[in-house]
Amino acid sequence: MPAGLLKDSPTPPPVDSKGGYVVDGSLVSFVAGLDRQNKSDVLNSTLLAQLAANKKYDREAQTEQWYAFYQSVLEPLGWVIQAFQFEKYNASGDSFAMNKAVLEILKAIASDDEAAVSQATIDALGALDKNSHGLLLWNSASSSVSAGNFQIAPCSLSNGSVVMKNASFYFNTTETTTGFLWFTYSTSSMTLYKSTNTMTLDDDIYSKVRQSVIDKLGDKAVQFVADLDI
Repeated sequence: MPAGLLKDSPTPPPVDSKGGYVVDGSLVSFVAGLDRQNKSDVLNSTLLAQLAANKKYDREAQTEQWYAFYQSVLEPLGWVIQAFQFEKYNASGDSFAMNKAVLEILKAIASDDEAAVSQATIDALGALDKNSHGLLLWNSASSSVSAGNFQIAPCSLSNGSVVMKNASFYFNTTETTTGFLWFTYSTSSMTLYKSTNTMTLDDDIYSKVRQSVIDKLGDKAVQFVADLDI
């Protein structure tokens, strides 16, 4: 088992391979070049922050407080984060497909490789059987019938450090669907808020808390993380 990886959790793909994961309400993906420790650190730390924020605030009803707490958990672990600043998404037409909108927003901060691996992760999730663990986890963690809070987060290396391009979203809608990420919404029925930021992991700090993160999570990765074949 790679150092830093939770027992029985999905195994990060080898160095120089891409990978995609459902991590509670986040879709985390990796371009080629990150090692298994890098990937484990991202999965474990972002899962811990989400679960802590979920316990403190309602993910959908208290969204901005949720994000503030999420950030407050990640920063002491070594993540250097630009503040979450949300603004309303204004579609250009009378309707928009959610998956296309989120990728359009992500591309404002992501490289071509990062956008491509996020696209592959979304496609792989959408291709799963409706009763698969990954899809059930994503749907239950990221949304309810009429609201949602989720992140699309490709990761890469820059000067030896893990960098996450985080596109975060929350929404309210009067249309009901169980597959919100692939649904086409009318602009009159959907209110979508977006925030993009770049997060960098300081390994010198994280290496000191790595084991504590693993201990706090216990066996939760079995329930809250699912790997995707991209």
